[in-house]
Amino acid sequence: MRPRSRVSDSVWTAFTETIRFVVVPIVLVDLINTNYPDLSTAFMPDIVQYILFFGGMITVASTLESANKPGTFKRLLFGLSALAFVCLWLFVILGGGVATFEYGPYFVRFDMSKIVLIMLFGVSLKGLLVVSTFTTHKSYLQEKERQQKAEIRASREQEAARRKLVAKQKASGPSLSRMSKVAFQVTADDAVGSVPEERITKQTHHVERILATKTCPVCGAKAAQKEMVCKSCGAWFEHGTYR
Repeated sequence: MRPRSRVSDSVWTAFTETIRFVVVPIVLVDLINTNYPDLSTAFMPDIVQYILFFGGMITVASTLESANKPGTFKRLLFGLSALAFVCLWLFVILGGGVATFEYGPYFVRFDMSKIVLIMLFGVSLKGLLVVSTFTTHKSYLQEKERQQKAEIRASREQEAARRKLVAKQKASGPSLSRMSKVAFQVTADDAVGSVPEERITKQTHHVERILATKTCPVCGAKAAQKEMVCKSCGAWFEHGTYR
């Protein structure tokens, strides 16, 4: 279920409170003054101004109360303010419980001040509901805020762990420098497939050393090419005997 918008709640509250505490009371007071002009109270001469003032304050306070979330100090403040203005508005409308009525030689005085005080006390009990709503929703908001902080902290830890894992995988990835323990050197393109000159020179010297020796046909001993007699057995070398 989607929660209603605070703006729509505020607009609806402003409309209903204006009808209840401004428009309807002014219409009723006008009807009473028209049909019963001899009925008067302490606030009757300026009753319309009082209704406009206190009714307007009730409307503003109630609208601001609806615009704030339950459990906030602003909603508590505007709720109690609206309740106080309702009590004042009711006291003014009822004339403090004292009304007089004159009809020719007759004079009648109505004193219902005690009844009005009882009514105001009953209305003021709504303040307990406002305070109870504040305390209940405040704990709910605090719990919700703690959950949001815990979720944000957990998401940050997961993100940090993911980044650490990605960095570790990149650091331990395969590379030529890690695959070979021997330092390698990149050669030029024209050197690919050719034998180094130094290696060719060593191989040539080795071949020359092999060709510069000869073997005795009797004992198999090796001797220099210039030797004529084998030093091991004393046999003579024939011409061209070498390996």
